[in-house]
Amino acid sequence: MKIGVIIFLVLMTCGNFIYSVLPSCNINTEGCYDNDQAILDHTAGAPYRYRVLAPYAMNLVSTPSNQSAWFSVSLVIHLASFSVIYMGLYAWLRRWGSDASAIGGLFLMALMVAFSFHQYPLSPNSIIELALMCATLVLWKRFWIIAVMVILASFNRETGVLLVAIYGLLHMADFRKRGFYIQLLSLAGLWVVITVGLHITLGAAPHILGLAGTFQRNIDNLPQALIINLILLPLWILAAMSYRRSPLMLKGFGLLAAAYLVSAFVGGLWGEIGRLSLPAIPLILPLIVSEKPIQDQLTLS
Repeated sequence: MKIGVIIFLVLMTCGNFIYSVLPSCNINTEGCYDNDQAILDHTAGAPYRYRVLAPYAMNLVSTPSNQSAWFSVSLVIHLASFSVIYMGLYAWLRRWGSDASAIGGLFLMALMVAFSFHQYPLSPNSIIELALMCATLVLWKRFWIIAVMVILASFNRETGVLLVAIYGLLHMADFRKRGFYIQLLSLAGLWVVITVGLHITLGAAPHILGLAGTFQRNIDNLPQALIINLILLPLWILAAMSYRRSPLMLKGFGLLAAAYLVSAFVGGLWGEIGRLSLPAIPLILPLIVSEKPIQDQLTLS
């Protein structure tokens, strides 16, 4: 049954992506094809100039000037990412609960992804980041695979450092061992070297809005942002209500999700919180959908 559910959710999410994003990109090419071309030309503003993984990979087989082909390549990457997200998330949620609760979590994740498409650039870096996070939650015992994913995540978005934090929390039982710190610092070092290297190689870029511009945009669009955030509010309330009864590891993930959401709220556009909050969802879902009391069912992971 779980395979059928995952296939259904992947296809449904792809259909929703096409329905929501394609018309938007046809109307506003600046946020889709033009921005990707600017990244390839090293003329995009920060932070987009340094999010090179997806545009460079897509440019191996197409160009933004061929809009239909560029969208098709993006769709294929989204399809692969959706598959990783739902398979990885299912395994992660099964660690903390039953098959039914894990499937419920998948449907909630699908709803959140669909909600994020209302203001969504064509570039798949947000979905790639989410896929790498879900894979890390499952493959956390394989250090070298995690190292590769940290490298990919660092070229994808500056928030790739989340994978380092996730790895640390998943191995928190080893905090007395020297190897734990060596591995954690190695992963953090990879992220720092790649992030700094991108900024040096591609040059300094002015932020597309800056802090003052971002704040002004948020004030101008405050009514819409309030509606979007009120829709998401029950999710955060449910996670907060489950925090006290949760094991230490999930409390750590809850705090990590909260810290990430605060940074997104301070530095991001409030109207895009639906998309910006996606990395926090796998971290808090065990708090929301698992049975009481939450137990770490390692034999099921």
